[in-house]
Amino acid sequence: MSHDLSPKIITLVLAHYGVTASHCQYSVLGNGLINSTYLVECDDKCFVLQHINQQVFPKPLEVINNADLISQHLTTKHQQQRYPLMPVTQLRTQTQDNHVKVQGQFWRALPYLGQSYSLETMTTLQQAADTANAFAQFSAALSDFNSADLAPVIPQFHDLALRLKQLKHAITNTSACLQQQAQGLIHFIGTQQSFIDSITAIMPTLPQRVCHNDTKINNLLFSKHSHKPMAVIDLDTCMAGYLMHDFGDMVRSCCPSIAEDSANLAEMAIDWPQFNTLAQAYIAGLNGILSEQERTSLAIGVKLMPFMLGIRFLTDFLAGNRYFKIDYPEHNLVRAKNQLHLYQLFCQQQALLSNIYSA
Repeated sequence: MSHDLSPKIITLVLAHYGVTASHCQYSVLGNGLINSTYLVECDDKCFVLQHINQQVFPKPLEVINNADLISQHLTTKHQQQRYPLMPVTQLRTQTQDNHVKVQGQFWRALPYLGQSYSLETMTTLQQAADTANAFAQFSAALSDFNSADLAPVIPQFHDLALRLKQLKHAITNTSACLQQQAQGLIHFIGTQQSFIDSITAIMPTLPQRVCHNDTKINNLLFSKHSHKPMAVIDLDTCMAGYLMHDFGDMVRSCCPSIAEDSANLAEMAIDWPQFNTLAQAYIAGLNGILSEQERTSLAIGVKLMPFMLGIRFLTDFLAGNRYFKIDYPEHNLVRAKNQLHLYQLFCQQQALLSNIYSA
């Protein structure tokens, strides 16, 4: 995604926030892959300006309005001292709007938390505990928010049945060559029907809650003073969902010993001390809202997320690499093998996964 910014457009956007572009400096902020984000520095103020990617979010107002609903709820909880983190509220324009539309493109502004920093990877168990606890506190504070009030910005995002249907369609419509390359994985997925059936069975028993859907450490801001989480950020994919998705994706992204696109599967191992730290801190941060069925589902989510992502990578490989960015033609096939191998490792260690039930 390009970070090129037209001076004409930035001038028009900033004017809505009462800022003269000639009196400001602006620069790319962070390394996000979806939206374009800029730090705007003026003489008397400093804030974040973000351009919504309408290819990923074709209904940008839903993303913006969802963020407003969530931040308003969290602000009330914070004022009641029932949410310890700092809500990040979208700034208003001079006409009190939560966004700016210029030449068909949607923009929003956010406060810049100058006394904060972000991390790309976990390097200590303390960081793992803090991350899991922060995302759990986020969900706990929103446990009395009606998740149905949020627009589904990416409909059926974690719908395994849909992902399997898409895979079947891709298999039917791909070339014989690609199908042959993927045959081993296609066969393996076909042998996992009992796991697929277990997902179908548990879903109706779980409450839908507000889920962040991108529970990685780089979606937290940490205090430069305390080195503890200050705020949960990037609410773009917040939707109704199940806590097992948030927890499973957190474990999937940080507990394996190799990157998700590494082909060195023999070197893949799971950091079980980190897993246990995540589980204990996540359950503690949920502050008693977790039902027994949800607690059981967390371990299922740990297997579900790499399984489903593996299916998505494989589908994209068979369909011509249309969704995920690739560096070489077999990139998505390698990713699929990686994630399905991770799923197998978790399945082989059910006893260690079950520690979560008593965390």
